[in-house]
Amino acid sequence: MYCKGESRPLMTLHERVLSCLGCKYVDEVVIAAPYCISEDLLKHFKVKVVVHGKTDVKPSRDGKDPFQVPKKLKVYQAIDSSNSMSSSEYIKRICDNHAIYSRRNSVKEAKEIKNLKVLAQ
Repeated sequence: MYCKGESRPLMTLHERVLSCLGCKYVDEVVIAAPYCISEDLLKHFKVKVVVHGKTDVKPSRDGKDPFQVPKKLKVYQAIDSSNSMSSSEYIKRICDNHAIYSRRNSVKEAKEIKNLKVLAQ
């Protein structure tokens, strides 16, 4: 396994969508949503609240706050998850533990192959 580093998704798009849809507070997931939230988008999807964690927000390419419109319309909420874990820490854990998981699965695979050979006789 190789680790691609920060800013790379840990899950595929399909996995991320399913994960979001599994949340009882999520009604719909907008795939390929624009970085800056427009009033048209909010109206089209009948968005009542826009939530973002208390992390740094990078400005858009033109230097604007991507949450400018939701803030102006008073539908923006910043929440504190009280979780100190960052995506970098998750990636490090995954990379550090990959060898352990690989060894465990190799042992399981060897046992399964052995059992299949015994059954085939």
